[in-house]
Amino acid sequence: RHRKEVIETLTVAQINKLLNACNLRTFIGVRDYTIIMLLVETGVRANELIGINVEDINFSNGVIRIRNAKSYRERLVPIQSKMKDQLRKYLNIRGQAITDALFVTLDGTAISKRQVQSRITGCARKAKITDVRVSCHTLRHTFAKLCVMNGANAFQLQAILGHTTLDMTKVYVN
Repeated sequence: RHRKEVIETLTVAQINKLLNACNLRTFIGVRDYTIIMLLVETGVRANELIGINVEDINFSNGVIRIRNAKSYRERLVPIQSKMKDQLRKYLNIRGQAITDALFVTLDGTAISKRQVQSRITGCARKAKITDVRVSCHTLRHTFAKLCVMNGANAFQLQAILGHTTLDMTKVYVN
């Protein structure tokens, strides 16, 4: 059997540094800020993030529909009012695009998984976060840790993360 290593997560201070590394005066900066905020707020996978369409956001119910799930099961992920406000700001500057995808590039095409990963790595470099590997998956683990610290139980976390078994959720809670 292989030893399971604990995956390092970000502190709240590091999350703030990562968010502050985004230039909110540019479209790219606002988009990256919104992406990072959404990853930390919802714990969605990078692949799920790029699969979110504008119509998947239900502001009145405070949920986002995740269609591109690893388990092939759609799920609804809750978002808080601060996230809803940020999504509204982003959608306002995003304007009309040639795609239904929520997150787009400057030319209006859907952003790729590789581009998301690259942007997050770049923000981490700019924020000078070196003691923790910063990636989409690290943000997912950070979300899980923060959920548990704020009182979520394993079953709630399993549903939000989209795990089919509690075994996988245990890895995140560890």
